[in-house]
Amino acid sequence: MSVNTNADLAEAPLTTMPVDPGPFDCMPELLAAARVAPVVRIPYLDRHAWVVCDRELAKTALTHPMMGKDITLVPDWMRKPGLMVGSQPPPEYARAMIMSDGADHARIRRIHAPVLSPRNTERWGERVAVKVEGFLDELERTAATEVNVVTDFTHKIPLAFISEMLGLPEVAERRLRGITDVMLYSADYPARKEAIGALFGAVEDWVRDPSALRDGVITGLLASSDGPDAAVTEGEVIVWTLGMIITGYETTGSLISAALYEALRRPPTERPRTEEDIKAWIEETLRVHPPFPHPTWRFPLEDIELGGYLIPKGAAVQVSIAAANREPGEEADSFDAARQGLGHLSFGLGAHYCIGASLVRLEAQLAVSGFLGRFPQARLSADTAVEWESEWMIRRMSVLPALLTG
Repeated sequence: MSVNTNADLAEAPLTTMPVDPGPFDCMPELLAAARVAPVVRIPYLDRHAWVVCDRELAKTALTHPMMGKDITLVPDWMRKPGLMVGSQPPPEYARAMIMSDGADHARIRRIHAPVLSPRNTERWGERVAVKVEGFLDELERTAATEVNVVTDFTHKIPLAFISEMLGLPEVAERRLRGITDVMLYSADYPARKEAIGALFGAVEDWVRDPSALRDGVITGLLASSDGPDAAVTEGEVIVWTLGMIITGYETTGSLISAALYEALRRPPTERPRTEEDIKAWIEETLRVHPPFPHPTWRFPLEDIELGGYLIPKGAAVQVSIAAANREPGEEADSFDAARQGLGHLSFGLGAHYCIGASLVRLEAQLAVSGFLGRFPQARLSADTAVEWESEWMIRRMSVLPALLTG
């Protein structure tokens, strides 16, 4: 609840999390930090960020009316080149869905809703299924050799699909993969700044000269940006396309990779078989392996009390989905399909609940079902290690080495 006095409130204790990206798995450190207190502070950009770790407090923070997300609330000290939050355009140019509130957020969400309607989701699913089968055919031709399932399968699917969904030219896929890898996972902040600019520039070129585009979401939005009664602006088309590339590609690929990792590390008899098994498996993967362990920033509009701790007005706040998804004391390696992901918050809660959640689930289900159906005896390599790359806000598997035959 909100408070008018801070006299009886505790200061969130200081701890650390790995805030710079690197070739490691951040999850054990994130959970260790969350055990310090229900609300903690961490050093961030020579200041502090507040992190809400307790499940019930996380729910409160995700739905609190005074936890603002609008781009205008981002303080100057967070506008560091190379950081996504610092690279958001000014609000007069365009607001992204995740960095807007109130009427602005409702309008953006309303415009996106038809794209992700149940009917469209079913249609998109048919296209995903075609791509899954095509990439499985490619894998089958290399079945005698070890493969990296991440680069050879799991990330190919959402990248190819989001490219088709947006209507991007076919040559865009390889370019997008290289740009987003640097932008999200490089520890070289000048390189990240350059990659963010490259992605913005690429999308800007496609929007301003759509002659190379196929029919898709971008051309549909552009049709709404013409004339005196335009529903959207050209700038909004650019910014919204950027958001769909990041959320529709990278996080979906990470989810598929983690789900297959949990399957391949188990004997075939313990892997999901039926459609319902697959759905439960994906939900548990979302619970244990949220692609965004800490999703998006929030900034209190006034001093806020959570669990007896003060979160001051204007503070930079993250919600630890990684911790909130787990029971107290639960370790990082705790996947149990029988839980069926019960209670996870990986798609958020409240007004900012992920609008593409149904499509993400469907993509993951099709990919996992297709892979395990085609390669029922696939197993992890005994010669090559699984590798992760992450920081505190984003996490993925970079190497998932597998042999496809028994």
